[in-house]
Amino acid sequence: MEPTPAQHSITSIQYQYADHHRGSSSPEDDSDLDPDYFASDTEGSDTYSGSVSEESCDELVVSRQRTKPSKVRALIAEKSRSDVTEHTHSTDDQPVTSEMQYEEPARNEERAGVTVACSSGSKTWDKKSYCYYCTVPQAQIQRHWFSKHKSERYVVEIDLCKDKIKRNQLIARLRNLGNHCHNVEVMQKGEGEIMVTHRKTVATGATDYVPCDQCYSYVQKRQLWRHKCRIRKSQKGRKANQAQLLLPAPAGMSRTVYELLSSMIDDEVKFVAKNDNLIVEYARKLIQSKGMQKKAYIKDKVREVTRFLIQARKSTGKDNLCMKDCINPTYFSLCLSAVKELTGFDEGTASYRVPSLALKIGHALKKLANIVKRQAIESRQYEEIRDIDYFSDLCNAEWGEEIARYALDTLQQRKRNKVNLLPVTTDVQKLISYLRQTSTKCMSDLQKAIDGGFKEAIPLLHRELAEVTLADIITFNRRRQGEVAKLTMADYNKKTKVDMASDVQAGLSQMEQKLCRLFSRVEIRGKRDRVVPVLTTEHTQSAVDLLNRCRSDAGIRESNEYVFSIAYFDNYLRGSDMLRKATCAVELDSHPL
Repeated sequence: MEPTPAQHSITSIQYQYADHHRGSSSPEDDSDLDPDYFASDTEGSDTYSGSVSEESCDELVVSRQRTKPSKVRALIAEKSRSDVTEHTHSTDDQPVTSEMQYEEPARNEERAGVTVACSSGSKTWDKKSYCYYCTVPQAQIQRHWFSKHKSERYVVEIDLCKDKIKRNQLIARLRNLGNHCHNVEVMQKGEGEIMVTHRKTVATGATDYVPCDQCYSYVQKRQLWRHKCRIRKSQKGRKANQAQLLLPAPAGMSRTVYELLSSMIDDEVKFVAKNDNLIVEYARKLIQSKGMQKKAYIKDKVREVTRFLIQARKSTGKDNLCMKDCINPTYFSLCLSAVKELTGFDEGTASYRVPSLALKIGHALKKLANIVKRQAIESRQYEEIRDIDYFSDLCNAEWGEEIARYALDTLQQRKRNKVNLLPVTTDVQKLISYLRQTSTKCMSDLQKAIDGGFKEAIPLLHRELAEVTLADIITFNRRRQGEVAKLTMADYNKKTKVDMASDVQAGLSQMEQKLCRLFSRVEIRGKRDRVVPVLTTEHTQSAVDLLNRCRSDAGIRESNEYVFSIAYFDNYLRGSDMLRKATCAVELDSHPL
């Protein structure tokens, strides 16, 4: 059976691919190879060190056929199509594309003068890497290191390394680190060309690329989840947000504000907030007054005013409307209508779908007006100061009648008609019994996993024990779930017990003295920064101590300060969710708790 034209073309390209690899003599010659041709879409680096055999090349081509279409498959498809066209005399001359191009909205506001290096073609090896020491682009970067910077620490480390895999890791890291320093300098200047790991043949936006936090390879954000780092195995979590923290903050934005906004969900709200100067200043003021300990609260406030701005843009049809334009008496009616549309105001019943949001936006607009007024006073813009005063007068006179009145009425109506369900005694007993039994079992399983070295099971067992312990402490103390959930490591380490040698203990009964020995007291921050005492039993203390001992094995970040933390994030478990999960697992006699 004769092979088809497509099989002929595949075989010829495989031999060409292998012949080209056999021509490379040393690892120093790999820096000018085109990464888009050799690197798989799932690989974390774009170069290859050392020679490649014909057999490995065939395996590479086969693996490419199983993955997403790349330039090798595009070349095969194009050559096969041309051969088939000769045999079938087809008249279709449209080019074959290797993959569908996804067009994102242009984001020229962040880095207008920054471009991304593109590949001129699959047969042109013109890629250069920037030296980490002299910041000069080099086609033969390894040869440059050993000839010009052979006494540098990282270069000496590469030279002394005998393990091939470790040596390639060090080479890739140093090469990518030089490109990263160049890219940071370009972004700070606002003009130039950044170097990425996998170059495209079409122009792409600079804001679409972020560096890996380990190997510093620049990949697209939507492809970062499939990036296989050479330095360390990929971890769970929001990789794009963590990688974005390695980039420099835009001009006029402090590093703290940039880290806060970068940790938000990557959506339209985040993009609008980062590109509005007044919202950025509003976030800075909140950080200054509340601190980064309440970054979740600050991000909620930023999202509220940003959503209002997005709604105002939809109402006016102006995509370039900024928050500062809304702080003007001529746009006051627009602010009222935007708030009503955003919060779901029903004119028939004079009620809001989200009444609390309407009240919060009103307070936020007054704070934004004060920020704009301060800026106008510093720049001595007297007409703008007058307009801001008029806007503030309109807010004081009209906001209460137009917005706040109906919002408060809606809240009162819902509170009046709300039915308060109280749990029966048998349900509480079942819940407490379930929490204690589950906690004891989770502690035993987690301790066995730690002693036996089963690190794969530790994160799941750690999460189960944290959920049960959090629900147990909330149920025992009858405290607000949000207060106990925010228990920090610093507060827990300051727990105290009653001093039995004090004179106060002499006036207590034997029963009271025994109770004092059973509990430890932890003071946490409550609502409106009030001091809230929380009592912990010996069982819950043992559970929390076990959680704290295996935090690193469970994937808890060092920056996460909460006791009941979430792996690979800086957040904490929600107490309401843990109580709901526990009650659903228990067969209650009456209604759920």
